Amino acid sequence: MEKYVKLAASFVKRQYYPHLLLLLLFVAFSGGFVSFRGLESQQAAKVMEMYVAFTGILLFTPLFMPEQDKEIWDLERSKGTPMWKVYFLRFFMALVICLFVIILFLSFMIRGGSEFDFVTLFRGACCEILFLGSIGFFASAVTNQVVIGYMLAVIYFALNMGGGKYLGNFALFQMMQGKYGTWMYWLLGAIVLFTLGVIIRGYGSAFFSCSRIGLSGFSRRS
Repeated sequence: MEKYVKLAASFVKRQYYPHLLLLLLFVAFSGGFVSFRGLESQQAAKVMEMYVAFTGILLFTPLFMPEQDKEIWDLERSKGTPMWKVYFLRFFMALVICLFVIILFLSFMIRGGSEFDFVTLFRGACCEILFLGSIGFFASAVTNQVVIGYMLAVIYFALNMGGGKYLGNFALFQMMQGKYGTWMYWLLGAIVLFTLGVIIRGYGSAFFSCSRIGLSGFSRRS
């Protein structure tokens, strides 16, 4: 257990803390961008879907950041700890923080006198935010580039502003239209993408390592 605590602490200290600081600023200045007072259910859902949704992108997309450096990747693999356990530990840490932020924003709205069904909005917000975060997580796993993960997650978010009807049950912004039944699809999509991301990075590390060697050799020949 102590080993995993040290791994998590090292990740936060070396790579993750800028993202946590950004999230802290995101929360601290939220009152300047959205209102928490006297909201009805659909207005409260809009706050969660149009603003708090970025929490998922900020927290889950950078979880593979250390392994972008091949030397760090090789060092971690040499320690004998299965990489999927390392990734799961990071995911669990991000999940706890994400749930805390969601509850925090719902509490802000309750204190502001807003009226909504807490359980229904909490469930929907969790599933939608996890789904959006899983897109960045998966893209980062496949491309080995956190920046691309951010870009694709933001692009998917933007696509839903005008083309949500083409995304079917996986379209975002359903709750602020009064539709709360798509949370199961968001949750399923998130589970699939998170699982595939961990499998790709945890068990496909040898493939990525060989690909890097091949690419570096090709660059030298060029």
